[in-house]
Amino acid sequence: MDLLLIALIIVVVLVALNYFRKKGGVSVKPKKSRNLRQEVHRQLKLPPDEADKVIERHIDRLKERYPDRSEEWYLGKIIHDLERDR
Repeated sequence: MDLLLIALIIVVVLVALNYFRKKGGVSVKPKKSRNLRQEVHRQLKLPPDEADKVIERHIDRLKERYPDRSEEWYLGKIIHDLERDR
């Protein structure tokens, strides 16, 4: 009986942690990604359509060199590279 209760508590805690982690990740990451993308747009000083194409090319190139990173990481790297080259 005690083992069953402990197992049930563990399951409930894991489900709750997973729920809150996903909820927080979904609402925060797109906003951060959007802000980083807007910063790249500002630094490129190109029309939005052209800037999007340039950003996607840079991300594709970075994915080849640095696989398995987040979009935020790639955008941050683009910003870093743009600031370094100026």
